[in-house]
Amino acid sequence: MTECTINFIARLQEFSFFRATRRTMTMLMPIAVVGSYFKLLGDLIFTPNGLIYNIFNLDKVLSDHIWYGGSFVCRGMVEITFGVFGVYASYFMARYTARLYHKDSTMAGLTAVLIMLFCSYASSSGRNARMPFTASLLQINAVFIALIVGYCVGQIFHLLGKDFSYVEYEGTKVIQKRAGDAVLPSAVSLLLGVFLGILIYELQLKLLNSASFTEIVSRVQTTNNFGEVLLLTAVITFFDWLGIGYPLHSLAGIVNNAFTAENLTYTLKHGNSWNVPYKYLGSSLINSYGIMGGASVVLAVIVLLLSRRDNRENEINAKINLLPAAFGSRLGFTVGLPLMLNPVFILPSILIPLINMTIAVAAISLHIIPVCVYQNLKGTPGLLVSFFGTNGNWATLVFTLLLFLLDIFLLLPVIKINEKVELRIKKQEMK
Repeated sequence: MTECTINFIARLQEFSFFRATRRTMTMLMPIAVVGSYFKLLGDLIFTPNGLIYNIFNLDKVLSDHIWYGGSFVCRGMVEITFGVFGVYASYFMARYTARLYHKDSTMAGLTAVLIMLFCSYASSSGRNARMPFTASLLQINAVFIALIVGYCVGQIFHLLGKDFSYVEYEGTKVIQKRAGDAVLPSAVSLLLGVFLGILIYELQLKLLNSASFTEIVSRVQTTNNFGEVLLLTAVITFFDWLGIGYPLHSLAGIVNNAFTAENLTYTLKHGNSWNVPYKYLGSSLINSYGIMGGASVVLAVIVLLLSRRDNRENEINAKINLLPAAFGSRLGFTVGLPLMLNPVFILPSILIPLINMTIAVAAISLHIIPVCVYQNLKGTPGLLVSFFGTNGNWATLVFTLLLFLLDIFLLLPVIKINEKVELRIKKQEMK
């Protein structure tokens, strides 16, 4: 059974889309890691509701110049990494797709960037919009559409472009010929991109931004039906694996609605949260136990990679991303391994949060742990989200750690399969 699974995934990874995606993610890992560290620094220190900011009372310790300067740097670095991640992704996806077929990869990448920028402009520009351009479509939470655009451009170059081979020295005539050969596939790609942008603008389509998933996020935040929570969680975690992270990102933030307010009011009146009116709110279950503030699958995979040490590259990747992942900044690792769009991790990414929440609901029903009702500060370590959410209940902390150990146990065979698939892929690429 395991060997059949490995063979199936290895054959799946041979498709051009996954081959180009794997190379693109590898190239973008340094950018994602830089963004993760600056996001972590901003969340912990340079945000008024940051964990370290409040623990050490930095409002009185740091001068305004240092605090505003640090906040500016962190926000700026996050914007030029995560904020325009789609630009980088579309460029390298088109480039590596075209390179698979020995076409001009550089011209394909530049064409994909133009299309992404135009579609982002069309998506963000209403007829009465004050801001002529925003980058919601370019953010890392919408990277899937950037990969699709890059892949389609690469395929157009595959079908219409002339074969291209790199030379050691390119003179003016060589470059002119190269540009001329790329005119037809570039023109066709841009024409289709402009048509897509016009379609987005005229229909006012909000492709893969936070507004597109408002209904899903709102429903999962306010429902107390555990069956519905499981279904919506499966959808949201699948989107996250696909590279559409807006729904999960929204749930990881501060959630304020009538249901959370009623739970908090009850807790403040009675001094505990054992019998709050809404015990199974999706917003509480997903963040506290499903993804554990981003720690469940990501941090468990990092721990396994560091303990096994069978792959030097993966071990280095895990070491680099351990600190930000422990504090909930996980995007560097999801891009670097990658977890995103990796067929090996599609089922664990969906099923493990569902298992975690099911066990948590059983524990809440049996009065083993109380309900999480308190909001967490930004940068709270994922494994402590439920502990702080229950106002420091030690049984909850022990329960969460045991749940995390279960996640590690469940992911161990998945990591072994991933290592064998990677080995199979390397052998195929060497051939």
